[in-house]
Amino acid sequence: MKTVFIKTFGCTLNQRDGEDIVTGMDVAVCEKNADILIINTCGVKEQTETKIYKYIRDNILQLIGKEIIVTGCLVDINSQALKTLLPGARLYGVKEKDALLNYLEEYKNKAKQVTKKEITKAIIIANGCLGNCSYCAVKLARGKLKSKSIEEVIKEIKTAVKNDAKEILLTAQDTACYGLDINSSLTELLREAVKIDWDFKIRLGMGNPQYLELYKTEIVDVFKSKKLYKFLHIPLQSGSDRILKDMHRNYTKNSYLALIKYFKKNICGLTLATDIIVGYPTETEKEFLETLEVIRECKFDVVNISRFSRRKGIEASRHKELAGAIKKQRSRRATRLCYEIALDNNKKLIGKRKVVVITCLGKNNTSIGRTKEYKLVVVPGRHKLGEKINVKIKSARVGYLIC
Repeated sequence: MKTVFIKTFGCTLNQRDGEDIVTGMDVAVCEKNADILIINTCGVKEQTETKIYKYIRDNILQLIGKEIIVTGCLVDINSQALKTLLPGARLYGVKEKDALLNYLEEYKNKAKQVTKKEITKAIIIANGCLGNCSYCAVKLARGKLKSKSIEEVIKEIKTAVKNDAKEILLTAQDTACYGLDINSSLTELLREAVKIDWDFKIRLGMGNPQYLELYKTEIVDVFKSKKLYKFLHIPLQSGSDRILKDMHRNYTKNSYLALIKYFKKNICGLTLATDIIVGYPTETEKEFLETLEVIRECKFDVVNISRFSRRKGIEASRHKELAGAIKKQRSRRATRLCYEIALDNNKKLIGKRKVVVITCLGKNNTSIGRTKEYKLVVVPGRHKLGEKINVKIKSARVGYLIC
């Protein structure tokens, strides 16, 4: 029986892919103790690609004689670089996941092929998307939208909660367009999910605004369920209409602001996350300031800020990049503003009483939990995973609350 070590980079969707790959295998805790080394890559950012190459040079190249497998988005985006760095490795793109699973089948420990008990379980509801964003290389790897059936997703949720899951993370490249390829919709899926008669909560992953707009009233209606975290992740990317058009984002600043206003008005206590790209090749200082203005107006709780990076095969790479110093400066200014807003949002919760579900253990004799608004709370002491605790918020930080 061969042992395997896996190193996964990237998003929740990619993390779940990594879990699927090694299910039923004897997993080693470090590279040296494994027979097979699997690198599950991400190609969304240039910084991540650089980080992957550094990991390979520092941790893999010296392990002569071990079998090496590379999978994930970067295989589809820049396979030549991986072949040059690891000439003897087996490469499997995202769409070749089934072939990789078939190859590894003979090394699986049949006795270990039982459902793993996890408090938090990520469930992939779809692969690919319907977009054609000019800056995105992930579409080159994951392709067009391919949704799972509602029945398949519900079966996975039921299996997870039967095995003690208290949090279900519904994930996809774009959850909002789920089902549009199979004559279904995200709201149909959510309506079925909240009917499941167990004690658990669902966090909906990132969904693009143009698709959420299609059934926003239905979204608000289903979010009345106590099973859904009051959390939405709706990427903005830019506050400039011209840049949004260059990015092929298919919405405007005003339509985005109207959607956010609608959700905030109709979902009580909504926690709002977004994504921003600064330093897009054609972005001017004035257009960057438009993005900052939208951030101020929306008052996001969580903002993922990325500096534009050139990716192989993307349309935006035809433009000359902005100077690195400009991108860095804009990133710092946006980050500073977002931190100020997030801290101010969290400070408003000081003195409030909240019910927190413990999802993991923290440092220095603490536990970590989530409120119904998906706010992260640090709780003193060691508590049982899945336990519900009534707490009073005593202080706040940018990314979490303390009781």
